[in-house]
Amino acid sequence: MNSLYPCFCMSRRRRQGGVSLIIVLIMVVVIGLTSAAAIRNATSDERVTNNVRMQNLAQQYADAALRYCESELSKADTLRVTTLQEANLVSTAFGDPPAWKNGDTWIGTGGAAASRTILPELQIKSSNSSFRPATLPQCVAEKQVLEDTKIAYVITARGFSPDYTANAVTGVTTGGSVVWLQTTLVLN
Repeated sequence: MNSLYPCFCMSRRRRQGGVSLIIVLIMVVVIGLTSAAAIRNATSDERVTNNVRMQNLAQQYADAALRYCESELSKADTLRVTTLQEANLVSTAFGDPPAWKNGDTWIGTGGAAASRTILPELQIKSSNSSFRPATLPQCVAEKQVLEDTKIAYVITARGFSPDYTANAVTGVTTGGSVVWLQTTLVLN
């Protein structure tokens, strides 16, 4: 009987070895799937963070363009940059369709394009050149006669993220972020 006992133990060990291999393979698959999910989640979080960063930069550039045009319009006409001098401003009556909504204002020569002002590069303050916009922020101004014959300037500014791209013909955004800001300036 002693000769049967070693054979019985050996066949039992062989069966256990096969089960252990299957369990280890299942654990490896579970660990692999968990790792892949973690990497995918980290990549997704990084994309979201980058998109928020680009949106914030576009917001800051639009704000810089808006402030620049406001400060230029508050100067005497002869001291303003050429594009914001009275001769280049479109005049609209209160209630008329605004010129800034016209696509030619931003990509062509129609609408309020004569007042389209590109923010000077020196006005952009960035410590890292990779965060500088490829398309410089811009603004347009239109003169609006209000109901009580007061004059107001409607200033519309656009800021672009560093990764902004647009169709050259239509001006439609194809990538990145663009932020539009607007203010009305009434001077006494």
